[in-house]
Amino acid sequence: MITKYALEFILHAKGSSSKIIKNALAEFGSDLVVGDCQKHGESCDYKVTMITEDPTLVFDLCSQFGRIRSIKVA
Repeated sequence: MITKYALEFILHAKGSSSKIIKNALAEFGSDLVVGDCQKHGESCDYKVTMITEDPTLVFDLCSQFGRIRSIKVA
């Protein structure tokens, strides 16, 4: 049986968009939702939720966009 994880986190990124982030993460899981930008100066906070089999891959990819905060894994 394959274990699936529900992820919820905030991605603090600069020079990106919710569409770019969603396209990058789409192949790594299902039920993917990337919230609209919450502006903080030149950067944005995106709330990301998704179901994945490998949270490590998701976090590695997201770290290329910016900082990951407020992580919840269930």
